[in-house]
Amino acid sequence: MRYFINPSAFSSAFAVPSAVVDKYIKLSSAVQLKVLLSVLRNNSGEINAEDIADKLSLSKEEVQDALIFWKECEILLCDGASYEKETKKTVLKSQKPDRDDVAKRGNEDPKVMMLLREAQMKFGRNLKTNEASTLVWLYDDEGMDVSVILLLLQYAVNQNKCNISFIEKTAAKWLDNGVENLADAESQIEKSTKQELAFKLVSGVFGLEKRKPSDKELTLCDKWVNEYGFSDKLLKTAYDACVDQSAKFSFAYISKIIDNWHQKGVKTVEDAQNLTLKHKKETKNDYAAFDLDAYERKLNSD
Repeated sequence: MRYFINPSAFSSAFAVPSAVVDKYIKLSSAVQLKVLLSVLRNNSGEINAEDIADKLSLSKEEVQDALIFWKECEILLCDGASYEKETKKTVLKSQKPDRDDVAKRGNEDPKVMMLLREAQMKFGRNLKTNEASTLVWLYDDEGMDVSVILLLLQYAVNQNKCNISFIEKTAAKWLDNGVENLADAESQIEKSTKQELAFKLVSGVFGLEKRKPSDKELTLCDKWVNEYGFSDKLLKTAYDACVDQSAKFSFAYISKIIDNWHQKGVKTVEDAQNLTLKHKKETKNDYAAFDLDAYERKLNSD
């Protein structure tokens, strides 16, 4: 059976950024796509997470998680400050050296020549104009040391992401985090690697679809696994508690559960079960032990 677009469907239409399909459709979840389509369809002012949650029958936390995801993908902006930052980035990009400037800098500065030569070896081919331009721009305009840029390129190769988009985005993140030398860069790589491994562990336990995590999700997973030291079994217990209580998964809701457990000294599944029984006895009501909001309301009413 062959399918065709119904022309009459375009009698009412709205725009969707090409990057949503070209870059992120494989990485985004169904909830994230629903939220974005709702935002684009009703693009008339400030985005209200509660209104979207009501329209899509989602929790406010799910909507907020989705909005953060699209912000990290640079499809959405969160406030005026973000817009100014984005505008500044665009100006910087427009000031990158052209092909002649790159050749001139290579002849003037042996470090630039070495950078371009080593970069070609890491890419395994001749550099494209925008690649060479970006590398020289990072060195000349952003003040990144050649050794740091080369380490960044090697990191991109190791991640199987040796493309200028990943390199430039990672470089911007490093600069924002104050990376100035090799030690700083190595520390940043170690931190990123630990966060990615933590997200991989959490994704496996929670059964999440393969996708690119937001910075917030990476930070949460790093906290749960590397800071709190939660095991996969304890994480699964927290996941089950979240789904049993709210009938759906939410990073924000499960974060409340895990933070509460950590504050109460929970280290094992048995500790979590004992805390559940304790809460049930203390409340003397049908408040679920994992419903933190309900539990807090009960305490405040006593």
